[in-house]
Amino acid sequence: MKIKSFSTTIALTLLSATICFPEIARASPKPSIQVAQQRVLSSDIDSFTAYPVQRLESGTELYFVLRGTPYSRATLTIPNAVQNLPMREVQPGVYEVSYTIREGDRISENTVVRANLQQGDRISSASLQQPLVDSYSDRRFQSLSINRFSTPPVKQLDPGTRLNFTLTGTPNATATFSIEGVAYNIPMREGSNGVYTGGYTIRRQDYFPPEGATVTASLQSGNQVIRSRLDRDLVAGDDGSVETAEIPLEIITPEENARVSGTVKVEGRSAPNATVNVEVQANSSVAGLFGFKRNIVDRTIKADEQGNFSFAFNPTIALPGTRYEVNLSSNSGDRTSEETLVLFQN
Repeated sequence: MKIKSFSTTIALTLLSATICFPEIARASPKPSIQVAQQRVLSSDIDSFTAYPVQRLESGTELYFVLRGTPYSRATLTIPNAVQNLPMREVQPGVYEVSYTIREGDRISENTVVRANLQQGDRISSASLQQPLVDSYSDRRFQSLSINRFSTPPVKQLDPGTRLNFTLTGTPNATATFSIEGVAYNIPMREGSNGVYTGGYTIRRQDYFPPEGATVTASLQSGNQVIRSRLDRDLVAGDDGSVETAEIPLEIITPEENARVSGTVKVEGRSAPNATVNVEVQANSSVAGLFGFKRNIVDRTIKADEQGNFSFAFNPTIALPGTRYEVNLSSNSGDRTSEETLVLFQN
């Protein structure tokens, strides 16, 4: 009886210690490991996508977009190619990066591309859940073409002046432009199917010859490269055409990078009775499915006597995160102007 009573006393003492000192109950390392794992794996990444390309070969540019917690540090890793490549936050919570495949990189359709998002001690990871290669395209051949390489003329080539260039040609290629004696191989970004844009801000030390600088655009896909000269001078003539070289074109609503749902109405203003060409392209991808690019609007409208115009479009497939690129081109006589609006599906 004494032995039993002694055992009971010990058991009650240990139970009492556990109640009074709960840290004893948490002494086992297993729960702390589980808590640490939960903190590291806390999901800060909403989506991780890429624009499919036609071929995975040297010179091909891969373009990636990550959406997640804003004001964080995002990096991209492509095994056998690049590790922890920084991604740039182009707007709160949206990170972008491009990578041009180099000789010696071993990238295939089965390569698992990963992105990390870090804020303090919290790290989230995501693997690309879509193919890098567009399976619906003919990857063996691509005939390159440049339809137009243009720029709105400026008044003077002074330091601080921004030169903007637009190239229209074969989609899913790599575009650059060079200003002879000033800057070379400046990347251009493909904002919509086959429309590339880029710019250059004149520096104080830049020299432009009096007879005019030679500006050339290049379009490359794989080992194929084609070039085109600028279709006009950088500086408008002395006949007063500077102020009338561009037609007014302004998008009033919705705002750039706005999130939309249902029927989307776009309102803008241009010159009175101007002709406005409208093109809307949807770019989207879903985890585990193929990404797609689809033209959902391609038509021409006319501004009224005050220059106001409007149109609406209805997404045919309303997937959250879908990127809509609204490209407008306004024309009146020999004057023209272009604007692009980017929207996102709620």
